[in-house]
Amino acid sequence: MTYLALFWLVLAGITQGVFPLPMKYTRRWKWEHLWFWYAIIALFLLPLGTAALTVPHLPSVLGNSPSGALWLTILFGLMWGVGSVLFGLGIDSLGMTLGFPIMTGLTTALGALIPLAILTPGALFHRNGILIITGNVVTVVGVILSALSGDRRDKQLGRTETKSILGPARTFTAALLICIASGILSAMFNFGFAFGAPIVNSAIAQGATPDDATNALWLALLPAGGIVNLAYCLYLGMKNGTTAGFTHGDSLDWAGAVAMAVLWTGSVILYGWGANGLGKLGPTLGWSLWNSILITTTVICGLVTGEWKGVGGAPLRTLWSSVVVLILGMVILGAGV
Repeated sequence: MTYLALFWLVLAGITQGVFPLPMKYTRRWKWEHLWFWYAIIALFLLPLGTAALTVPHLPSVLGNSPSGALWLTILFGLMWGVGSVLFGLGIDSLGMTLGFPIMTGLTTALGALIPLAILTPGALFHRNGILIITGNVVTVVGVILSALSGDRRDKQLGRTETKSILGPARTFTAALLICIASGILSAMFNFGFAFGAPIVNSAIAQGATPDDATNALWLALLPAGGIVNLAYCLYLGMKNGTTAGFTHGDSLDWAGAVAMAVLWTGSVILYGWGANGLGKLGPTLGWSLWNSILITTTVICGLVTGEWKGVGGAPLRTLWSSVVVLILGMVILGAGV
């Protein structure tokens, strides 16, 4: 079971790591257009369809779940939704190689350590807990190196603003602050998973398998965050005078939104399977492994797609050092299984 759980987490990390790639290939759409349709599919349609197909007596499951756990999950979902909006802006501003590691590194540490301290405090000073803490510290060091490499890259290229794909250009400092805020708020996603266990238990009590039961939890968590995402996209559309563009993408734009949604939601489902397979440490160890793998994946994707074209010397060495450190953090976390 442990090896199968690790397989799901590795696959989830890779899938999550490549999901922003379609953002690079939009043609007619602005950021708000792509993110709007991605959010509709990933945060509403897919969670509803998956839960309806896999969770028996779904209305009863949600109705019989403890109201405190249900509302807490929704609250965490709303807070994560704000972080998700900032995540999209951070990726657009700093790119996959730099923005993704910074945001996800912070999310990894906060999302793992707080559930560890609250749900399994007895593990803090045992082998598993020490390895999880150490792995997260190493991951954060890798994130710091990634940020440093990005700053050196921009100085080498003479950039004073980040190269945005879909939105306005921003200074490196402004883009970095967006990423930090996103990293903190995005950790609320795992809080919803960790503290929404009573919803899962309600689904299991009514006939769902443990893995399928998690889909009931996603149905409470993801649409809550989706509301924030849609509201911000519509606000941008009105502010920028681009509301007509929401329905005027070309085939590549529409395909990109669908691909992003399928990759992202699929990764979330796989994460739930992997975390469930790790037992009580799932919300901490599973979360850490998932994020470590996806950080490494995005750094590699950014390099392959030319985000560091024309850069050499110290910035590139620092970037590769960050990749090595991130992989080391992943190995340490794996040893905590």
